[in-house]
Amino acid sequence: MIRTALLLGTLSLAGCGTITDFRAGLGTTFLRPPTATPAVAPAPRASAAPVLTAKERLMVAIEGQGCELNSANVGAILVAATATADDLERLVPVLEQEGRIVVSGNDSIRSTSTNCI
Repeated sequence: MIRTALLLGTLSLAGCGTITDFRAGLGTTFLRPPTATPAVAPAPRASAAPVLTAKERLMVAIEGQGCELNSANVGAILVAATATADDLERLVPVLEQEGRIVVSGNDSIRSTSTNCI
């Protein structure tokens, strides 16, 4: 009776645990082939926003402020374009030479892009 109870108790507890199979590491691959771990596919990356140059950022910022840069909105445009006053001084002649902006006599700069005409 006690043997039967011990045997049933041992078998019941054995079903709850896991037994590590060491046979795969002993070189006896004919018993059980090693299992391959499934490869995890990398998560797809979200497409990154296009990187704009300093000139493009400045033009987008000017267009966002009504197509004109003046003393009232120069701070907002520089912040939006992530540019400094030195960048502005360097970029204005280049953009004017390309015909993308027009510098007027009243200290304002007007964009000539298709979004502003």
